[in-house]
Amino acid sequence: MALQKSMDLGISLIPNVWVDSGTENLNQHVDQLVTENLARRTVAQIDIEFSNSMIEMLFHRLKHRYLFTIPLTNIVVLSKAANFFITESNDRIPHAALRRATPLEMITGRRGEDQRNLLKEKIIEAKKLRCETSKAPKVQTLSRMNLPIASKWLA
Repeated sequence: MALQKSMDLGISLIPNVWVDSGTENLNQHVDQLVTENLARRTVAQIDIEFSNSMIEMLFHRLKHRYLFTIPLTNIVVLSKAANFFITESNDRIPHAALRRATPLEMITGRRGEDQRNLLKEKIIEAKKLRCETSKAPKVQTLSRMNLPIASKWLA
């Protein structure tokens, strides 16, 4: 999927896949991709000293916030759902760790200062709206709720 995405974007780079040392990443199938120069593999905390926690969080969110909430009736549905989530996460959802850019914007360098400023303004507006909403009265008076008066209960 990463190789296809880089081709779609017109980037002629061999994808560097950051992985942990699990057996799903260190096996003959992945070794073959590396040998054939279709991918490079960087193993977290072996090849580099830091972890791949951002990627682990992506998969955690994929599973717990998305896949576990929809019926997965077959492999086609699973594949479409995973592709949708990863595409949204990479292309449309800003990430705080990337200074509110999407991974696609960071890779392609298409993130402009105007977009950052516009997003900052929208965040400020959303905060103001949340503050106003939380300050608005939410409790109805007893007369509006048609509740019996306490003295009737005591009589």
